[in-house]
Amino acid sequence: MSDPYTRLNEANSLDAALVNARSVVAQIKRDAIKALRSNTTGYGTIAQRLGLTKARVQQIANTPRKAWVAAYAFRDEHGNWHGHPELLPKGSYHDSPSFVPFSPADRYNPLAGQVMQIRYGPVDEDYGVSAYTVQVRQDNGNPLNLRMTHAVMDALFGPPIAGSPERQQWDAAREQRMRELSEAPL
Repeated sequence: MSDPYTRLNEANSLDAALVNARSVVAQIKRDAIKALRSNTTGYGTIAQRLGLTKARVQQIANTPRKAWVAAYAFRDEHGNWHGHPELLPKGSYHDSPSFVPFSPADRYNPLAGQVMQIRYGPVDEDYGVSAYTVQVRQDNGNPLNLRMTHAVMDALFGPPIAGSPERQQWDAAREQRMRELSEAPL
């Protein structure tokens, strides 16, 4: 990479990945310490077992959870909302189009090829913010990578629980798209 802009873009991408990784690691540590703590196991015992000071274990356990600027809902090209569009009050979120048309590996995905309106804002990590991202087009035309809630991922790729009403509805939409594509002239 001899181009300085390319190197800078790569460095920025790596930096963003490191920030994300540090946050995930902090969450894992916090959750593990909280799971270990009980009426019979205090911070001192946990610290001893981990080779840390009691103060450090308390600091990890009491670090406040982070609010992520995350995509928590989207509107498809038919005007249907997916995810939880009413999660945040008006004025505390933004709506932006996806940067490129949605192109999942599954060509029969009901949302394939669509440019969606993504709604995003500060979402508490307890709400279920994944490490996966979606790219939106900002008002200035530049791309912005946003983490997605699990509700958005389920809407994009299908709910994970087989047999659930949500999954049955998603599968029916996928089958409809499959029929439409098989009838389309090549």
